[in-house]
Amino acid sequence: MEQTTVMVEFAMCGEEFNPDEVTKLLGILPTKTRIKGSMTDAQYHPAIETTWCLRNYENSINDLDQQLCQIINELKDKTEILLKLKKEYNLYYMFIIVAYIYNDIESDIYLKRNTLDFISLLDAKLTIEIDTDTDIY
Repeated sequence: MEQTTVMVEFAMCGEEFNPDEVTKLLGILPTKTRIKGSMTDAQYHPAIETTWCLRNYENSINDLDQQLCQIINELKDKTEILLKLKKEYNLYYMFIIVAYIYNDIESDIYLKRNTLDFISLLDAKLTIEIDTDTDIY
């Protein structure tokens, strides 16, 4: 039986910046990085931009705000550095939530004001994607 899974990610994206330099400046190890033009075994096209990402997975959709705050808490005291990097390298930031929901689980999705304030402070995009089990019995 499939389980509900939620992925929450912070992505830093831009044309040209050095992910290793970002890691040193922030003092945070990313979950994933990609360099513009690079290829991976699973891809047929080169990366269209450079990315530096933090990601976590949970088997519950009950508290998306808490899951998002796990990432925000790692970044919160780095706000000044993030804003400097954004300006210096013309970066954009995204918070991405992807939920894979199985077995007709219903849940409310809410984010607290301080979570939205931090996303706004970084002038980041927020994307929420909900995929549901499409099997019909």
